[in-house]
Amino acid sequence: MLHSTGKYLIALVLVSLPATIHCDNILFLQTTPSRSHHIWNKQIFNRLYDNGHNLTILTFEQEQSIPGKSFFYVPKLYARIMAEFAAEDSAGSAMGPVGNIINMYSFYEKASRILAQEPAIKHLLNYPESFKFDLIIHDFTMGQFLLGFVQRFGNPPLVSVSAFNLPSYTMHLADIPVRFTTLPNYACEYDQHMSFMERIANTFYWLLDSYHRQFRFMASEDGRARELFGSNTTSVKKIEKSSSVVLVNSDFSMDYHQALPPNVIPVGGLHITRPEKIPQIIADFMDIPSKGVILLSFGTNVQSEGLGKNVNEAILKTFTNLPDYNFIWKHGDPESLEPVPPNVLVQKWVPQGAILSDSRTKLLIGHGGLLGLQEATWYGIPTIGIPFFADQLQNVDKLVRGGGGLRLFLDELNENSLKQAIDSVLSDKRYRQNMEARSRLFRNQPQPPLERAIFWIEKVLENKGLPHLMSPGQDIPFYQLYGIDLICTTLLIIAGVHILCKMALSFSFNKQS
Repeated sequence: MLHSTGKYLIALVLVSLPATIHCDNILFLQTTPSRSHHIWNKQIFNRLYDNGHNLTILTFEQEQSIPGKSFFYVPKLYARIMAEFAAEDSAGSAMGPVGNIINMYSFYEKASRILAQEPAIKHLLNYPESFKFDLIIHDFTMGQFLLGFVQRFGNPPLVSVSAFNLPSYTMHLADIPVRFTTLPNYACEYDQHMSFMERIANTFYWLLDSYHRQFRFMASEDGRARELFGSNTTSVKKIEKSSSVVLVNSDFSMDYHQALPPNVIPVGGLHITRPEKIPQIIADFMDIPSKGVILLSFGTNVQSEGLGKNVNEAILKTFTNLPDYNFIWKHGDPESLEPVPPNVLVQKWVPQGAILSDSRTKLLIGHGGLLGLQEATWYGIPTIGIPFFADQLQNVDKLVRGGGGLRLFLDELNENSLKQAIDSVLSDKRYRQNMEARSRLFRNQPQPPLERAIFWIEKVLENKGLPHLMSPGQDIPFYQLYGIDLICTTLLIIAGVHILCKMALSFSFNKQS
């Protein structure tokens, strides 16, 4: 009996081993100090962990390490970056497209400079050189100096990911053809049918963006990588081009048309269907009879309390004057708003996706952040966008052009303008109908975007890279890639033939005379 029981236990252990052994070591380098970006990335690394992989994760959101999933935490990076902006008195400056581009790369540079000094980075540097990672995932939104870890750990396959839509500089990673005449730069508010002057301006924005990225920011990142990893470190420009697969948070139903090579995989909205629990206080509030729920949330990097007393008072008065609706307001300092009317619930954090998925939710008032707009689109919720910086202006512009909502700028926001916008969206059924139509397009996919992302990451692991998907144009000089040498040679031949013909005619004429 004991013998048979022992055999049974051994068999049970052997059967359960594959479920407990983590087969691959993956280093996940998060670079963007934003809770929303962390939520997007988290769906990827949690699913990889569930699939049996061993994760080492650089993070800006504190999480508990467990066997097979180790976190190296960098605290308050975003706050420290914004403190530097405040000291320079530049964070609140007016931003057109040019200022938007320059401030973006200034933000990236400050983030890298601070991050490079963090104990979490030094801890990774102290790993023995013999340590083996089977794959490195890098959030290529920023923090390119971290690509030095690819060489540091023996050049394992690289997967690049970004929750920042399809960043303009993705073309440098994956040799994406970009037509400046039909693809608006993220910093401007054009559509794909631009006027002559808009095409001129858009071309300038793209060139300015590329100049700041390739010749200023990336040069700085190269220097930082050499300081950390040694003077022989390969240029991070070259390392990023080795990305086997590039996963981007875009979807053809919401974004402008752009031709993509086979290793650039759109996985827009992979964060949307994550399980979220609605706190009881919010659930009880949503149960209060009303015409519906309206959610106001400016995301993770724009805080309502930072908009000033006048703006906060105008918002609160607007909500007070619409007693038939229940308003949920994400606000970091609820006490500053007292007294709050009974139709308003103020919370420091809200499960935005779960609230938007509820049939009682009628409207989102937000900052135009991509992840929030993707959630609103997925659930067919019309939106009033109040954009602040970066891609938010273009995101809201796309929303308005698609008939899914209205736009207010912060300097236009007052009690009358906000109430008028809310009344307009709620009274005109076309806004909801347009968002529901966009929702159907967004949801109509052959597989969930998260499953698609994991499929390609594990395909890279399985094959130790996917070089056949990568563009051969990455290693070809610019003049060859665009046929400039062929054009010049053709022109020289034509010019040569023209000169020879002219000389022959001249010789013939002189001989006859």
